[in-house]
Amino acid sequence: MRVSEIRDRIVELSHASTGDGEVQAKALGWLNAAYGELMNELMPYMPAALQVQEQLVTNTAGVAVVAREIYRAVRVVERNGGGVLEVVVPEVILAADPLGNATGNPVRCVVRGREVQVHPAAEVPLSVLYVPAVQELLENGEEAAVLLPASHHSALVWGGLVWSSLFERGFGGSGEMGVYRRQWEEAKQRVKLALLGNAGEALRVKPFELV
Repeated sequence: MRVSEIRDRIVELSHASTGDGEVQAKALGWLNAAYGELMNELMPYMPAALQVQEQLVTNTAGVAVVAREIYRAVRVVERNGGGVLEVVVPEVILAADPLGNATGNPVRCVVRGREVQVHPAAEVPLSVLYVPAVQELLENGEEAAVLLPASHHSALVWGGLVWSSLFERGFGGSGEMGVYRRQWEEAKQRVKLALLGNAGEALRVKPFELV
């Protein structure tokens, strides 16, 4: 299903007017909320299929910027012989170097958005293997923009209805909301089982992508 077809199905089942531009815009938001929820849950099931590797060099402040926002860093390697860097939270670096004046070869790094910052700061070549964050679906997106098997695109309809009920109609505890949520949870489970049974081909991306 194309993105607009999934959106229109959500609008239709939510009993709104399919020709209402404002409703369509809201429905695209509901769809993206469901898509983000589902893809976040699927990441642990299929990390290898989503990995991207980039070769880059940090600046003098020890920062390198990758092409896409990082959902999870799999491995960061300092290519001048420094080996694999430990990915840590900023508090670890602050504890190890409270004055921020450490020197020497980088041994750890922090990942924020698209940035990878090594510590101690140095201008070094890196190899960054990561799972990129999923991009929002656009209204004119083709079927291939949805990183799910086409047979499971309908799952997003139920998710969109759950989010529409939460945001627009306040149906958090209603019977209708209960039906939507039950269908959504069952649909998500079917997708996960399908991906586990077809790990090499499940998502609409190459198993390994070099940028």
